[in-house]
Amino acid sequence: MNHPSPSRQQGFTLIELMVVIVIISIMASLVVLNIGGVDQRKTMQAREFLILDLKKINREANDQARIYALDTHPATDVTAFTYQLTEYKPRSIDQNSRIQVLEQNKWQALTEFKSRVLPEHVSFMVQAQDHQYQNANNADLIGAQAPQLIWLGNGEVKPVSIQMYYDQNPVGSPINIDYLGKITDAE
Repeated sequence: MNHPSPSRQQGFTLIELMVVIVIISIMASLVVLNIGGVDQRKTMQAREFLILDLKKINREANDQARIYALDTHPATDVTAFTYQLTEYKPRSIDQNSRIQVLEQNKWQALTEFKSRVLPEHVSFMVQAQDHQYQNANNADLIGAQAPQLIWLGNGEVKPVSIQMYYDQNPVGSPINIDYLGKITDAE
């Protein structure tokens, strides 16, 4: 009779199995960390594009002496977070009679500035900062119903702080815009 000798039995030892489990655990944790890193990079990239847009808007508002505001649209189940530029137009000229007409909707979307769509799960929040306007009295621009971020066309801006979020978790430091339109970015 041929009996297999104990030295010829095949299989894995407990130590070999433990080593394989540890290696698989390390690889799985690296994959999970890398996925989180991709999300962080998407948010930071969206943040950089927002900063570039803010600088461009500030230049154009000052160069053209126009009043602009940043209009945000929160994400829903079917749409991503978007923002666009609106312009303050309290009056328009009737083309037929050439008479100035008061507008009902004084903030109109600027067609030259395409609406920006942020990556999925990425958003930002604009927080107004206190500022005393010496000679301003237009409630459309500084009242409670006014947009939070407005470029007034005279070199001034309603000061704000903007925080980027990924899945409602803050990413990066806040972007601060002072009353002269200067952007302070600590990143």
